[in-house]
Amino acid sequence: MKKRVILAIMTVAMSMSMSAQVQFSRFKYYVANIMDFSHLQLEAKFKVTGERNIKYLNVFYSPLNSVGDAIVDEDGHKYFHIYCTGPFEPKNSYTKHFDPYFFVGKKPSPFPSKIVIDYMGGGSDTIQITKDNIKKYFPCVKWVDVDYNRKF
Repeated sequence: MKKRVILAIMTVAMSMSMSAQVQFSRFKYYVANIMDFSHLQLEAKFKVTGERNIKYLNVFYSPLNSVGDAIVDEDGHKYFHIYCTGPFEPKNSYTKHFDPYFFVGKKPSPFPSKIVIDYMGGGSDTIQITKDNIKKYFPCVKWVDVDYNRKF
């Protein structure tokens, strides 16, 4: 019995001490002037907070309108992803800019749903973004109960 209690305490302590492997301080669209045309681009600024080198960092997200509905692009997609190729080293910060996005007449906000991390030397983590952990990984993003069913 004593061993089980000690094991339970150690398990809880280890799970509480686990930190995010990556944390985003910026995850936002901005207007970029590309060849005299204004387009939305996604800027992601993140820090590797874990101890392992990251090989690939993938973030899955949806653009949202101001009332929390997922916005579809001209092809009908409402789920998007960004792929970042490392290596990304522990304790370092990185800023990445991603392709132009075309949401005519709309000013969306990107809302993350999942992070997939592949590590140098093997192994990976998949992290579903929830109301309980969004501030751990995306302290710059406010939680929204997204309506994915509406066709906006």
